[in-house]
Amino acid sequence: MDSQGLDLVDNIFDALEIAKKAHALLPQLLPPNMKAVHFRILHAIYRTRDDTGSSRVSDISKSMGMLLPNTTKFINELVDLDVVEKLVPASDKRVVLVHTTELGEQYIRKYLLDFHILLQQQFSQLGEANCNIMIETINKVYETMKTIYQGEN
Repeated sequence: MDSQGLDLVDNIFDALEIAKKAHALLPQLLPPNMKAVHFRILHAIYRTRDDTGSSRVSDISKSMGMLLPNTTKFINELVDLDVVEKLVPASDKRVVLVHTTELGEQYIRKYLLDFHILLQQQFSQLGEANCNIMIETINKVYETMKTIYQGEN
């Protein structure tokens, strides 16, 4: 591979690191004892909840790409912080449902929805086409790297 090809690979890796850092950003003043991962779980609950406001722990885990035991650990931390409640429906004891408390709903509004509105306003200045190209490119880079890494194993 020539030096231009190596530079391109280095630049792609640098861009992925910046994307990772951007993803990790949250509003600076978080509530006491709340971690960034807690907000990722709240966001997953918000995205996966059904008409009753509940989400299955397995759906939360799947939407985050996180192992079930890790998801359960962080959900239990949110239960201890009175941000979510867990319930087991009588109809199927194997299923664990999670729903937000009033405090959890306040956090979703203040730290997720309001933040997403600000991001949407800023991203709109980039243009929808540019945003879609970025999304498509990151997905292609991921699939390419996944194919290479899985081929080595």
